[in-house]
Amino acid sequence: TVSQTDLMAALESTGMRATLARGETLFSSGQPCKNLYVILDGRVICRSAGKPDIEREAGDVLCLIDFLLGTPYSRSCEALSDVQLLIVPQENLVAMLEAADNVMAMMMKATAARIAAKQQGAPA
Repeated sequence: TVSQTDLMAALESTGMRATLARGETLFSSGQPCKNLYVILDGRVICRSAGKPDIEREAGDVLCLIDFLLGTPYSRSCEALSDVQLLIVPQENLVAMLEAADNVMAMMMKATAARIAAKQQGAPA
């Protein structure tokens, strides 16, 4: 079993920490997906025309689906508070995945566990 700690250690080894001030835009819908983001502290809101807003918080991974599909960012994300982030550039993540096949599995399991916990009790 892979832990959240193992996943974070793997991502931190190839990423960099950054700060986003309240009200700042992290990325905008339609821009090329160049980074994967992990929220370390704080909250962001992600918006897309015609879709419900999604608030994200510490521990959440942003842009995983866009990264996996190779599509532009599907939402625009803005800081609701000061936010501490781990930014993993696409090329670094690709190199890490090629070097360690189990990193993708760790990321997917950790993300799926967080989504399942947030949706507990939600209609199927």
